[in-house]
Amino acid sequence: MSDPPGKDRWFLSYFPMNTSGGITSPLAPLFITELLAGGIIDYSIYVVVSSIATILGLLVWGNLSDRLGRRRIFVFIGFISLAVTSVLFAISFNTLYFIAISFLSGFLGSAATPVSSILIMELTERRDWSMKISKFSQYNSYGSIAGVVFASVFTGAFPKVFMLRYLYLFAFAFYVLSAVLGYLYIPESSTKINRDEIPLRAFRIIERVRYLPSQIIHFNFHFRELASDLKYILVGFLIMMTGFQLFFVAFPIMLRSLDVTSSVYFIIYLGNYVFGAITFGFSGQTTLKYGNRKVATIAVIARIFIFPSVIAIVALGATHRPILFIGLLLVYSILGALWSFISVATGTMVSNLSKPEERGRVSGTYNAVQSFGAVIGSALTGIIVTGIGYSPDFLIASAVVAVGLLIFLREKSK
Repeated sequence: MSDPPGKDRWFLSYFPMNTSGGITSPLAPLFITELLAGGIIDYSIYVVVSSIATILGLLVWGNLSDRLGRRRIFVFIGFISLAVTSVLFAISFNTLYFIAISFLSGFLGSAATPVSSILIMELTERRDWSMKISKFSQYNSYGSIAGVVFASVFTGAFPKVFMLRYLYLFAFAFYVLSAVLGYLYIPESSTKINRDEIPLRAFRIIERVRYLPSQIIHFNFHFRELASDLKYILVGFLIMMTGFQLFFVAFPIMLRSLDVTSSVYFIIYLGNYVFGAITFGFSGQTTLKYGNRKVATIAVIARIFIFPSVIAIVALGATHRPILFIGLLLVYSILGALWSFISVATGTMVSNLSKPEERGRVSGTYNAVQSFGAVIGSALTGIIVTGIGYSPDFLIASAVVAVGLLIFLREKSK
């Protein structure tokens, strides 16, 4: 990885932050189940609370940054808040405490997020926006991958469960490093832009926990006056996101129920991160060549069939552990790769169907739909798994996604 030249050097300040994210995002379900004796309900509540806190934080900090005309200070607020809450996570003594800290972390830590993409555009010529944001996202991906690799190596070297607490302390150190690099390199922009001028397709919508919102730039819910094609896309995407989350919240807790070691657990996550980063590099060209609608449809259908395949892999792996590891690694890696095509294709479709003067508000609705789907799916996962188990949950996830796709496909553009 080469150093960003000149004025782009401040991108490096986000690298340690994303390294911490690569450690802590997979760590949360492991920490809840192994150290705090929690289960799927606790993790489900954690994801819901974290998502809501992050959504509120992105809205508050983004608007406050616009009103004050300041960017740099909010980056520091985010970095320092994440550092402090990492220490608080490390000393967690029960799930209620852990969930309470997750709200603080999501709300305060999100201060660094909506500012970053805006800052890039205020420091860059308009013609270079897409290139610079893509470059910034690339560095973020490298940081996340580095974090998962670190966690995998660390848990392999120190397999005792109590050592998981130290991963949050390492995350603290990386966040502090981000704050130091930010102080040294992040400039304050002299030119201010209107968020409503920003095209939705300029942003990468990153899949977290995989759906904690991370790049909300607009949050103006706007639906009633939209054209019918856009309504079909958004309603279908809302339902598909709900189905996706039914699988992704349950998956890490299921891994722990299979007695997968912590190191292997992180390796499985690593496949998801790596393949997602790789395919994001050419997903834009793929959608341009074959069409957004076709690419999104194929990627979603693939997920519909992959979710229940985990049931068969787990059944085979009961007596053949290598098959279990290879199968789960392959499945989670492919799912990460598919998300790049889904996010780029759907985001571009929404942008293309929006009138230029309404693009900001429409993208706000798109972001809201993605986040609401994440919250709904997370809330339902704990109830379904607790009531009827993992296998029915995965089947229901596929069915929900299929319903969303049918609505999505009522949109007629190519």
